[in-house]
Amino acid sequence: MTKRKLYWMLLIPNILIFFIILVVLPEGKKNYSVFTIPIFWIVYYGVLKVMDLKAKKKKMEKTPF
Repeated sequence: MTKRKLYWMLLIPNILIFFIILVVLPEGKKNYSVFTIPIFWIVYYGVLKVMDLKAKKKKMEKTPF
């Protein structure tokens, strides 16, 4: 999976969740919807790191010694 594909796969649901939270939360707590943005980036870079580790592991298994 490419970085661009991963980005769009995570971005679209994140935007939907952002707007749902923005509509559902009461007036005084709408600021909490902004927390979806850093959560998106944490998940994005976390998934990239896991993918990188899996690729390195697969590469190490293929190379003999």
